[in-house]
Amino acid sequence: MKTERPKANRELSKPSRSLILPGSLFVVGGAFFLLSGSGKILAPLALVSALALPGLVLAVVYGYLWKWQGREIRSPHCLPILVSIMLIGLALCRFSLWLGSSVQTNFHAPHLVSIVEYAVPVSFIALMLSAVFDSGVAFAGSLGAIVLLSFLSSQPFDFFLISLCGSLVGILALGKAEERTSFLKAGGLIGLSNMGTILILSLFHQRIDSLAYGLLGGAISGPLAGILGLGLLPMLEDFLDLSTNFRLLELANPQQPILRELILLAPGTYHHSMVVGTLGEAAAEAIGANPFLVRASAYYHDIGKIRKPEYFIENQIGTANPHAKLSASMSSLILISHVKEGVELAKEKHLPLSIIEVIKQHHGTCLITYFYQKAKEAENPELAEVREEDYRYPGPKPQTKEAAIVMLADAVEAASKTLSDPTPARIQGMVQRMINSIFVDGQLEECDLTLKDLHQIAQSFVRILSGIYHHRVHYPGFDFEGEGQEDRGGHGDSGQKLPTKDKSRLRSSPRGYPKDIRKLGS
Repeated sequence: MKTERPKANRELSKPSRSLILPGSLFVVGGAFFLLSGSGKILAPLALVSALALPGLVLAVVYGYLWKWQGREIRSPHCLPILVSIMLIGLALCRFSLWLGSSVQTNFHAPHLVSIVEYAVPVSFIALMLSAVFDSGVAFAGSLGAIVLLSFLSSQPFDFFLISLCGSLVGILALGKAEERTSFLKAGGLIGLSNMGTILILSLFHQRIDSLAYGLLGGAISGPLAGILGLGLLPMLEDFLDLSTNFRLLELANPQQPILRELILLAPGTYHHSMVVGTLGEAAAEAIGANPFLVRASAYYHDIGKIRKPEYFIENQIGTANPHAKLSASMSSLILISHVKEGVELAKEKHLPLSIIEVIKQHHGTCLITYFYQKAKEAENPELAEVREEDYRYPGPKPQTKEAAIVMLADAVEAASKTLSDPTPARIQGMVQRMINSIFVDGQLEECDLTLKDLHQIAQSFVRILSGIYHHRVHYPGFDFEGEGQEDRGGHGDSGQKLPTKDKSRLRSSPRGYPKDIRKLGS
């Protein structure tokens, strides 16, 4: 053993050689050093700056988003989503740059290095942020990522310019896409943008010998980013509970099981929800809110009524009102419970958090006026006093524009059913009164709606409702308001009655159709 130990020491003292890649940390004499993308070794002081730079860039990006992107980006769950997407994108790009360095070191193929470096899918970050948030967040986040990645590239300026142009094209191409395959279209356009930018820069720097390899790498980068986005987005939607436009459109499909259950058990509520979705979508587009979120949330906002559909008037078709046998307090508890039951059902069906929040907030702390007045009229001085808070929904009040729009559309659609003669003027007056009452009640004080927004929302409601309740011209020879109540249901669901002479024609014509009508389809 005594002769082996010095030999082991001699083996340890021999100089060793190892591969150090750009962007890697290594230790010499107890001090940390960093190898930059250009091959320069950064000393400890420079290393501190290199580590502080990413933090500074990310802080500037988030500060910009906090200032200019509204309260949505400030919510607690948005920051982890933003950071997760950027970290995933940076990791993918870092791996691509590491792969290029490995190729250069092991194979000494500079042209192959050009292909790998230009094929870095930087625009993946822009596509993902655009799909999850909006173009403003996508631009700010991708710009910060491009700045950081440029320091790891052997040609920082070229890398920055190519990546920036490609990311901007991707953001514009994806836009408010409604199909997941739009990722592939955006990826193709990014590839064309990369090729154009590389061509211009190569001619400017007179690097014609490597132009073909650079064009190939740029052409690969865009489609690669699109494919990565298309593949990873569904997984991130489930893991991070994302409410992308694609997922919201899929949830708004009437063939969704919960919506099928709603139409079977509560058909009146289903129709009401569809109209609320139409009203809300138009209002959201008018004020620049998210129409996809509004429509999907409107379709699901009353799913809690599935549990007790017969207690809601829109489902009481030809049946007695069960509230006639209940006290006002019990009736109000049943109405209030549909919000809680809707939230529970939404969680069971794994609906996005954004829709669950709208379900929770769509009544705010509104007063159930009818049963409150009924309780006040039947109030007994010897018993407990009727308290207004017992007849209010528990809240919270709408926190976003989208939740507020669903609240307004819900109230306006229900009120429109009470108009005996829904002319455009009466519809406009009803809409204004409903919005004013909700505003005065303080239900909109916790969201970002402005008076201008409310005016535009009212205009969109009036336009949609006027189209729904439009009047038809009088049909000569048909008296739809005359006799014939006994024929209800015999000719469609409107119960109209054909004139006597048309009845005789109906009986004498083959297959039961008037002769003139049969000619239309022949």
